Amino acid sequence: MSAEVPAGFQPSGRTGPFFDMIGPVYTSTGGRGILLGLRARTEHCNARGFVHAAVLAALLDVVCGRNCGARTPSNPNLLTVSLTVDYIAAAQDGDWLEASATVARAGRRLAFADGKVEVAGKTVAKASAIFAVG
Repeated sequence: MSAEVPAGFQPSGRTGPFFDMIGPVYTSTGGRGILLGLRARTEHCNARGFVHAAVLAALLDVVCGRNCGARTPSNPNLLTVSLTVDYIAAAQDGDWLEASATVARAGRRLAFADGKVEVAGKTVAKASAIFAVG
């Protein structure tokens, strides 16, 4: 297990009680939009030793929301309306989880995005998200 954080990632300036609990969460902004990263630890794993689905869902929810927020006027607060997650493969203790999102549409009332979490370039979870723009 490597505790290294990939180049280009910095501790996330946007945090909160939940992210503080599962973090540290890292962020990178560039050509692929806003990315989130998290080094999986034992605390993130279920009884079978795999990263818990809730951790992956949380990363997907936030990365989709942050990317939608960056594409809406005046970067408003967004509220998750729908989050559909498909779990493709298992992530394990020590894996670097990298979450990214593509915004399909960001309007005045709703924003839509698709996200994925990858480990070493392999998709472990993907999501479709809808947010209310507030």
